[in-house]
Amino acid sequence: MDPRLRAAVDASVRWYDDVFALHHIPVRVEDGLWAALGPPPPWHSAVKTLEPGIETTRVVRASAGQDHCAVADSFGDLDLAPHGFEVLIEATWLHLPPGDQPVGTCPAGWSVVASEDAFSEWVAAHGYAGVLPPIVLDDARFWILAFSRGGRLRGGAVIHDGDGAVGLSNTWGDGRVAASTGVLAAVSALHPGRAVVDYAAGVERDAMVAAGFAPLGPHRVWTR
Repeated sequence: MDPRLRAAVDASVRWYDDVFALHHIPVRVEDGLWAALGPPPPWHSAVKTLEPGIETTRVVRASAGQDHCAVADSFGDLDLAPHGFEVLIEATWLHLPPGDQPVGTCPAGWSVVASEDAFSEWVAAHGYAGVLPPIVLDDARFWILAFSRGGRLRGGAVIHDGDGAVGLSNTWGDGRVAASTGVLAAVSALHPGRAVVDYAAGVERDAMVAAGFAPLGPHRVWTR
């Protein structure tokens, strides 16, 4: 397996571990399959494959306790349609090699969200209620980024220490924030010398590839 793909999938799994821990939702990992043991937070899957070639029957069994749920098919090799699922997202894993931005120099307009009031504003603007609780601000693995212009919140992103690489997610706001030089410079400033990983689809994926991300392989999300 391409080590960049392995790093991207591993960073995503670490995000899931940390987010579910923030919500005190237990999880289980067994033979390449990750599963939540309780209802997941909004926008999160209940089951996630960690290796290619996982048997479909195991995935279906792991999701049986959830009436409505999503499955993160990390290698795009499952066929869950016969089991009542439909494809929600057809995306691509992406990897950006380390940059050379000096530490601690976020570009103009970008800042780290540090107060609960600012976090509440960020959550409301992003439509992310119930996903990350305010205690995330005290977790050293997460950095909530805000982009402001003219004194107003215009966009943001989340970066997360995924061990082997830094995960970039939840980019939103004016223009294609995920591919902007600003957010990438902010990530590099806060995590110098680290590779950045994400997944994206459509025009966002194309913009990120144009910005230097390498496409690595399919990432599909199924929903029931």
